Amino acid sequence: MRRLWWTLAATSALLTLTHAQITYQEQGDAGDLPETAQATGTDTNTQLGAIRGALEADGVDMYVIYISDPANFSATTVNNETNFDTQLWLFDALGKGVVFNDDEVGSNLSRSRINNTTGCLTNRPAGVYYIAVSRYNRDAVGCEDRPIWADTPFRAVRCPDGPDAASRVAGWSGTTAVSGNYEITLTGAFTAPAQSNIPPCPPFDGWDETEDGGGDAGDLPSSAQLIQSDDAQACQTPVQRVRGNMGADDVDMYVICITDPAQFSASTVGTTGWDTQLWLFKCNGLGVVHNDDNPDAQTGLQSKIDNRSNCIQQAGVYLLAISRYNRDPVAQDGQPLWSPTGAGRGVRCPDGLRADQPVAGWAGATLAAGRYIINLTGAYFVSENGCCVTAGGDVDLNGCIDDADLLAILFAFGNTGQFLPEDVTCDGVVDDADLLTVLFAFGQGC
Repeated sequence: MRRLWWTLAATSALLTLTHAQITYQEQGDAGDLPETAQATGTDTNTQLGAIRGALEADGVDMYVIYISDPANFSATTVNNETNFDTQLWLFDALGKGVVFNDDEVGSNLSRSRINNTTGCLTNRPAGVYYIAVSRYNRDAVGCEDRPIWADTPFRAVRCPDGPDAASRVAGWSGTTAVSGNYEITLTGAFTAPAQSNIPPCPPFDGWDETEDGGGDAGDLPSSAQLIQSDDAQACQTPVQRVRGNMGADDVDMYVICITDPAQFSASTVGTTGWDTQLWLFKCNGLGVVHNDDNPDAQTGLQSKIDNRSNCIQQAGVYLLAISRYNRDPVAQDGQPLWSPTGAGRGVRCPDGLRADQPVAGWAGATLAAGRYIINLTGAYFVSENGCCVTAGGDVDLNGCIDDADLLAILFAFGNTGQFLPEDVTCDGVVDDADLLTVLFAFGQGC
C-alpha cells in the first residue's frame, strides 16, 4: 500500500512538473527588433504562461518564444496587470509579420488579443517566433519604412495588410508616452533562447542620411549634406531616393543637382508615415518651391514638389529640405519665406513676408517623427564641390565642355556673387580664370 502511495505521489509530481508554466520577467529593457529581442529561456521545452515588463516612452518590447502548435496559440494583455492601450504583434523566425491586434474583438477594451480566429496562424510551422507589445500608436514598419499592417480596423485580428506586408520588421513609427507595466498572458507558448543569423533588410537603393552621409544632415545651406560619391558623376548619376531620420525640431537639407526642372519631383507620398513638408532652395538660400500636403489628393499629410508652378527657373544645384509640419523656414528677422496661411495642398513659390530673402533658420517646435523616404525623379548626385557644380567648365551641365560653355562665360564676364554657374573656379567672380578653365578642358565629354 505504501509503495502504491509513493508511486501515485511521484506520478502526480511528474505531471505537475510537466505542465508547470513560468512567468518571464523582462530583464532590463527588451529590444524592439528580432536582432535585439529578449530571450525568454535557454530551451524550448518550458511552458511559458506569461511575460511581464514595462514600456518606456516610444517603447516596444520584443521577446523570443517557441510555439509548438501555432493554430492553438493565443496571447492577450486583457488582464489585471495591464492598464494602458496596448498593441500585440507576432512575427515569424525571419521577422516577417504573422498576426496583429490593437483592440480586443468583441469587447470595448483598448487592450489586445491575438489568436487564430482569422486564420493567420493556420499551416504555420512549429518553431521560434517573436512577440512584441507596444502602446497605441507605435507601429511596425518594414524595410521600406512603410507599415506592415494598415492602421485600421482597430478591433480586428489581422494578418499583415499594409504596404510593406511582405517585409520583415525593420523599425517602428509613431511616438508614445510612458506606459507602465504590462503582462502578456500566453497559451501554447514555450521559452526560447536568443536567435542569430536573422536575415537583414536588403541594401537601400538610394542615399541614406547616416550610412552614406555619415550622420545627421544639417538644416541650412552651410551644413546641408552633399549627395556625393566617388562612384557617381555629378549631374549625370541619378539619385532616386533619400532616406533619413527626423528628430525633434529637426530639419534635414540635402544638396542635389537638377538638370531639367520639368522632370524634377520629390515626394514623401506612400513612403513616410508622418506629416511632412518639402522645400527647395537655391544654393544661396533663396526659396524656390514648397508643398505641405499632397497636391494630387484631397487627403493625406505627405508632400510632393515639382515644377507645375514654374518655380524652378533653370538647371543647377539646389538644396532639398524636409521638415515635420509645422517647422518652417524664416529669414534673419524671423519672418517667413512662405506664408503660413497659404494653400496647404498648393505647390508654391515663396509667398511669405520675406519671400526675397534667404533662409536663416527655422521656426516652430516639433516632436521627433522617425524615418522618412523621399522619392525623387530628375535629381542627380553632386560633386565634392557641392553648390559649385560647374567646377571643371561644364556651365550648362550637358556633359560636354564646348562653345556654349565658352559663350556663357563671355556673356557673364565680370559678374560677381555666390554659386554663379559661369564661375567655374568657384571664387565668386566670372573672370579670365574661368575662361582659361573652359579653354583647357574644351572638348571633354563631347
